[in-house]
Amino acid sequence: MKKKNLINSELKNKLSNQKGFALLATLIFVFILVSLGAALLTMTNNDSKLSTLQKESTRAFYLAETGIEKALWFINFSPDNTAGLDWRTTEAKPYREGSLDEYFNVVVATDTTDSDGKATKISFISTGRVDKGGEYNKGSRKIEVKLIKGIAQNNSLSYNYAVLTDDDMTLNGGIVITGDIHSNGDINKGSNLTLINGSATASGTCDYALGTSGAAKQSIPIIDFEYYKGIAQGAGGVYYGDNTSKVFSTDETITGIHFIDGDVIIKPPLDTLTIQDGAIFATGTIKSSGNCNIEIVHSKGYDNPLAIIAQGDITMGGNVHGEGVIQTNGTFTLNGTINIERGCVVAEDGIFNGGGGDMNIVYDDGLQQQVVVGTGIEVWKKLSWQEIY
Repeated sequence: MKKKNLINSELKNKLSNQKGFALLATLIFVFILVSLGAALLTMTNNDSKLSTLQKESTRAFYLAETGIEKALWFINFSPDNTAGLDWRTTEAKPYREGSLDEYFNVVVATDTTDSDGKATKISFISTGRVDKGGEYNKGSRKIEVKLIKGIAQNNSLSYNYAVLTDDDMTLNGGIVITGDIHSNGDINKGSNLTLINGSATASGTCDYALGTSGAAKQSIPIIDFEYYKGIAQGAGGVYYGDNTSKVFSTDETITGIHFIDGDVIIKPPLDTLTIQDGAIFATGTIKSSGNCNIEIVHSKGYDNPLAIIAQGDITMGGNVHGEGVIQTNGTFTLNGTINIERGCVVAEDGIFNGGGGDMNIVYDDGLQQQVVVGTGIEVWKKLSWQEIY
């Protein structure tokens, strides 16, 4: 009996002894704490690395954006810049700016060219890069922006000459001009020239006894054809359709903006084409022949001076009377009579032959310092933006 009681007593003591369980529980608890601590440290370290990567990636993105904006400024306002982006060559020189570990690099590619081989659409690809040497202290982002040629209004650019050519001006016939004339090339005078209250200047040579050679080149307002096309397609005029020429051969009066995506021909039996409070715009050439009369009439409340505008050549073989601005991106050739009572003529080249008629232009003083809507300077504008990978 005593032996049985002794066994039961020992068993009871062992079962009641918790020291072994406490040690085991402590070890398990410590293990859990260490594991949680290690996991927390790992997560914190990873978050720090990800934060660093994100920060450097964001910085690289803004570097790429800065490259786009600076390159856009160079291409629009610093055409003589040779140290930066050179977009004029077939193998464009990249434009890079920054330090060794933080910089942007911009390259340009030509997407579309016109018939003269000049770019009309280009792309900027700007890469921003941060590389400070560590595995996570780096980032790289790339942005592509497509650009298209457009016109931006310039508040310092206006029509300040009775006759202005961006290249040569040739004067043959009975020439009477009231106001200043200027050529960014040469002025060639083959007959008597009468200038009233004006002067003749040329950036090249001026074949006029009272004129000045070697004068500074003058800026010419550029017509925003897309702007006026939009007006013609709306309620402000008539749009004749894409790639559609127009022939005026019967007498009529037109009002508003008449936009022709092609050539304009004015020919007999038309006697008189009247442009009343409006203008003709042509993406091609404008040519009048025979004894056709073009009358340009602007009412007192009509304030847009543009009258006959072409991207191609303008050849006048009949008679032009009235007021306003006649402008071409090509050659203006006069073989008839022009009588502009308050207006001006602007062209790439001007050949005023008279053709037995007269040339009489009276400059419109109201154009002095006037910024004409839909004109300005040629700039590259953003067409699209995307991040590329």
